Amino acid sequence: MSISNKLKEIIDGIIGEEQNICEQCGEVHEGECVKEASTTGNVAGYETPNAFGSDKKKEKANATNSTGYTIVKELYNQNYPSFKKDETKNSRQKVNGAIKEINRKLFEIERIIGRAAKLKTEDGVSSDNYWKSTKPRMTKIAERLMKVSHKLREIAS
Repeated sequence: MSISNKLKEIIDGIIGEEQNICEQCGEVHEGECVKEASTTGNVAGYETPNAFGSDKKKEKANATNSTGYTIVKELYNQNYPSFKKDETKNSRQKVNGAIKEINRKLFEIERIIGRAAKLKTEDGVSSDNYWKSTKPRMTKIAERLMKVSHKLREIAS
């Protein structure tokens, strides 16, 4: 086959493709124009009943069975009647555990205050830059700390 015949064949192929350009999408394809195709149309579905949600009972069972530990109920974040009626600990253990919990939370509060104070001094934030609600909040926090201090003294005596 000569070069001229080969070129003519290529040109005819290109011209033939231009005649098959789809008016809807502007692309060259054979058959009907399909605007959108789904690749999951023939999939039967997933065999995972909790793929998009959780089953709390199964989570609890898995947590206790796989580790050998039991899930402990939060004792110190309850209302007083529930705290008092809880029979897992006696009164002495509850009071001592509450003091331990208070100590842990105060450590967290001290850490937050320390970070804020350090950032304030490093970046030169003055009290004029506080939001409108910050000063009253600080006053209320100071009052609450005084009340907590008095209650703690009552417990200690």
